[in-house]
Parts: sequence; structure tokens; C-alpha cells
Amino acid sequence: MDLAHDIVEGRKDVQEARKYYAREFPAYREREPTPYMEKLHFEPGRNTADPDTRLLSDADLKAAVEKGRAKAGVR
Repeated sequence: MDLAHDIVEGRKDVQEARKYYAREFPAYREREPTPYMEKLHFEPGRNTADPDTRLLSDADLKAAVEKGRAKAGVR
């Protein structure tokens, strides 16, 4: 999570994050200090629910499941 957060915040690019992980994971297995695996290093946001609006209703989803079952010969 911390590495993804660092990428989003512009602190690391993808290559830097991959290199960091390639160093930290073996260190963790060797019982060396691994700051990113000990705890989150950022404060999770509040009120971060997806602001998008729903496109498919429950009825749409149910119809798709029924159509898939019919195609598969399952009831």
C-alpha cells in the first residue's frame, strides 16, 4: 500500500517502487528491518467513497446472471 501511495503522490515512479520492493522483500525474509512492511506510512483519507453513479441496476445484473446460466445450461 505504501509503495502504491508513493507512486500516486509522485514520491516514486514505478521502477523506483519495484526496485525498493526487490530490496525490502528479501530483507523481510531475512528478518531485517523493513519499514514499509511494518505499518502504513500514510494516513488513510476520510470520506473517500467512490463518487461515481451506478450504471447497472440490480435487475440488470440479475438478468445477466440468468442469461449466463441459460447459456451454460444451468438453472
